[in-house]
Amino acid sequence: MSGSTATSTIDRSDKPGHIGVILLVAGLLVGAAVALGFIANEWAQPLILGLLAILSVVGVFGLFAYAIGLIQFAGRAARNDLTKTVVDSADDGIVVTEGENDIVYANEAYLKLAGATGPNDLKPVGRLLTGRADVSEAIYRLAAAARENRRLVEEVRLEPALNGRGEVGWYRVRVAPVRREASTATLWTVSDVTPERERQENAFQELQHAIDYLDHAPAGFVSIDADGEVSYLNATLSSWLDFDLARFGSGGLHLDDICTPAAAALIQAIRGQPGDVRVEVLDVDLKRRNGSPLPVRLHHQVAFGQDGRAGPSRTLVLNRAAGEAGADTGSDAEVRFARFFHSTPMAIATIDKAGTILRSNAAFARLVPPGVQVATIHDLVAPGSGLDKAVAETMEGHSGASPLDVTLNGEDGRSARLYLSPVAAGEDGDGERAIVYALETTAERKLRDNMDQAGKMQAVGQLAGGIAHDFNNVLQVIINASEFLLAS
Repeated sequence: MSGSTATSTIDRSDKPGHIGVILLVAGLLVGAAVALGFIANEWAQPLILGLLAILSVVGVFGLFAYAIGLIQFAGRAARNDLTKTVVDSADDGIVVTEGENDIVYANEAYLKLAGATGPNDLKPVGRLLTGRADVSEAIYRLAAAARENRRLVEEVRLEPALNGRGEVGWYRVRVAPVRREASTATLWTVSDVTPERERQENAFQELQHAIDYLDHAPAGFVSIDADGEVSYLNATLSSWLDFDLARFGSGGLHLDDICTPAAAALIQAIRGQPGDVRVEVLDVDLKRRNGSPLPVRLHHQVAFGQDGRAGPSRTLVLNRAAGEAGADTGSDAEVRFARFFHSTPMAIATIDKAGTILRSNAAFARLVPPGVQVATIHDLVAPGSGLDKAVAETMEGHSGASPLDVTLNGEDGRSARLYLSPVAAGEDGDGERAIVYALETTAERKLRDNMDQAGKMQAVGQLAGGIAHDFNNVLQVIINASEFLLAS
């Protein structure tokens, strides 16, 4: 490209020599020769020799100065041809200006963008990119940055595109200062990003279609984070629950807003190891905006991070209400059982031979203290409560065991009463081996402790009153005897 014609690139960065200087030197030499003609011969020869000596000294000095690089004759000869070739053939339009709009360099790509055939019809970036008000504002900011020797990047939208390339064109414009020996120039870079923007718009349209499909699917979709915040709710589920999606713009919804307490406890009780992906099928009741329940089946998927924290869920919601499209009318008994099972105030769970909790209801999930990972029934109960012996007896098939009062793990000191009932083992001996029923007795225990403390205080008070009464009787006898002695 460096050897192309003037219409390929425009380069005015080199300062051309002036012919006036050459004429001045020639005039001085001619004048010196004429002046020597009027001088006597005896003076002419020494003057000529002196002039030749001066010219010789100047020539030798010039050769040494050129050898050490002090003098360079042609700027183009000293130029890095590889760098110029790269800039000349760059895909982005590159312009270098000095002052306000004095163009000193423009590469071939910029000439094509500007539709210029030569230096006379070449426009600077400020006059090339004109259009709506936002385009003018962007160009003004770029020009201000150029005057202040700052870097800045702006994107502008032109209708139509430059050089007739389409109806709409997007261009990314950069300005950056370029330090020169005597002044500071400005480097303008114009990149045609129209294909990139078209790909983004196509991807955005496809995303909008996917969101529209998801919003109006015949099933509900919801996403809930670890803090219980509802990060996504599709239009179908929103209509079932009678919530306005516009609420997401003013704080959004929380799990307690769309779930009954039992359903919220079951959802938040799901735990997993770091890196696990858990999928749970839950038959629960959601809560409409007016407070009425909505029976649903949740296919709840949660991925856990490396720190063990649950990420946003991906939850499919199937409407189990009678008369709704998609409801399974053949499983009404199953729906009623699931609602009763999760609505009962008694905590119920099934365990296997090792004590691992296989299934549990919402009340049992509420027994788990916050921050405690519970995989087995032994993880729920504090050590030293006699649970191991009770579980072993139950696994041997002993029924009718007395209830077991235990203290739950955690720092809040909660307590519960457990009832264990054996289940007949299957052929493989695995699976459910016992059912655990539990009632939280924390309030009852606190009340009993308070009553015991009150009884102790009452007994102490009665003892203190009796002692005081007896001491008063003895003291009265002493006082009477003392008065009798004083009277005597």
